Amino acid sequence: MPSQETPKPVTIRNAKPEDNNHIVPLIHSSGPLAWNFVFQEGNLTAFDFLNTAYPKKGNTVSYTNHFVAEKEGQVVGSILQYTQPSFLFLTIGTALQILLLYKWKAPKVMARGLKTETVIQPPKSKCLYLGHIAVLESHRNQGIAKQLIEFMILKNPGYKTIALDVSAENPSAIGLYQKLGFVIKETRHPKGWEGKIPSHYYMEKEV
Repeated sequence: MPSQETPKPVTIRNAKPEDNNHIVPLIHSSGPLAWNFVFQEGNLTAFDFLNTAYPKKGNTVSYTNHFVAEKEGQVVGSILQYTQPSFLFLTIGTALQILLLYKWKAPKVMARGLKTETVIQPPKSKCLYLGHIAVLESHRNQGIAKQLIEFMILKNPGYKTIALDVSAENPSAIGLYQKLGFVIKETRHPKGWEGKIPSHYYMEKEV
């Protein structure tokens, strides 16, 4: 009988600036319609913004807020954490990055960002918020997203409420979160700009 090779474990670590080329596509894949709706302006795309903001500190998409799953030396998954009140300061940093990149067109981008926040809202007080949960397509269905979420919960034992948002059009992710104990608390619909991004479920888990 041929021996079966034992799968190599996934390593979860802090993201680094040099992960940029690997993690930015993952971050974008966590909500492509929302990213494109907010940050597509003229010749500039969501990828231009993410590639600009990710390597810098003090903004909502900074590497300092992210963790990656690494397998056999390859970045295969991403996740971030937000809490209050630090999120408010990070939002100011994000606005600055938008101003620097989009210049006089920045108000349009910010206005779309505010619209999106009616569906994907800032984290609540005393709550650990998880986002940008994504796994490389070639490595899905291997339990990597589950490991990322469980890692973040264990890393933050002071928080009893864990929250996340998920597209209502992503049944596989919804099913995973429900298996992990997350419960749908609210359904948020875009109002007046339907079709731009999907409705989202806000989910919480008590630990």
